[in-house]
Amino acid sequence: MCESVTIIEPIMQEPESARIYGVPGERARAAGVMRAVGPLLAALFVLGLFSGLLLPRITWEAAGLGLLVTAAALVWAVRDGLAGLDAFFKGARGEERVAWVLSGLPRGFHVFHDLLCGGRSEGIDHVVVGPTGLFAIETKCWSGSVTLEEGVLRVDGGLPSRPPLEQARASAAAVTSFLAERVGGSPACVPVVCFASNTFRPGVSVCEGCVVCNVSGLAGVMRERGGHLSADEIERAVKVLEQKDV
Repeated sequence: MCESVTIIEPIMQEPESARIYGVPGERARAAGVMRAVGPLLAALFVLGLFSGLLLPRITWEAAGLGLLVTAAALVWAVRDGLAGLDAFFKGARGEERVAWVLSGLPRGFHVFHDLLCGGRSEGIDHVVVGPTGLFAIETKCWSGSVTLEEGVLRVDGGLPSRPPLEQARASAAAVTSFLAERVGGSPACVPVVCFASNTFRPGVSVCEGCVVCNVSGLAGVMRERGGHLSADEIERAVKVLEQKDV
C-alpha cells in the first residue's frame, strides 16, 4: 500500500544584516538646498536695496540700469545655485550607494551614517563598527579617472580642491579620540576613501594606513581588513556613537 507523502521544503531565511543608524546623504542634500537658495536670496536682497534707495528719485535711465543689473544677478544666482545643488546631490547619491553596500554586511556590524562627533561641524559620511574593526569612510563620487600617485589621489591627472586622504584621516582621528575620551581607550579607527562611481583604477589600495577602494570592493574591505574587536568592545563603541552612556 502506497501512501502519498507531502514534502515540505525548508524555508530559507535571509541572514540578519548590519544594524543601521542615521540617513545617508541627508546633510549633503540640506547643504545643497542652502547652497542653491543662498545666491538667489542675495540677489533679491540687492534688488530690494536698490529699489528702496532709488525709488523716490528714480529716472528712466536708472530704472533701465537697475533692471539690467537685477537680471544679471538673478541669472548668476540661478546658474550658480543649480550648479551647487547638483554637486551636493551627486555627493548624496554617492553616499546612498555606499550605504546600500554597507547595509548588506552581516549581523554583528553597525553602520552609522552622517555621524557628528568630536565637535566637528561636518558629519562623517559613514562609520562602521564590527568584528573586523572600526572604520571611518569618506565617500567620493568623482566622474573622472582616479589614480594614486606618490601618496596623492588625482582625478584625470589633476589635484582635487579637498584632498580626500586627509579628510578620511581626520575623520578616523576624530572617531578614535571621541571614543577614547568616553571609554578610556579605543581601537584605532581605519580611514577609508571609497569611490561610489567605481573610478579608482587599482580597485583597492592602501596608502600610509588609509584604504582606498571602489564601492564594488567595499564589502570585502569591511570583512577582511582592519583588525579585530570583541563583542564587548563593539558594544561599548556602539553605545558611545549612539550618544548613550556607557
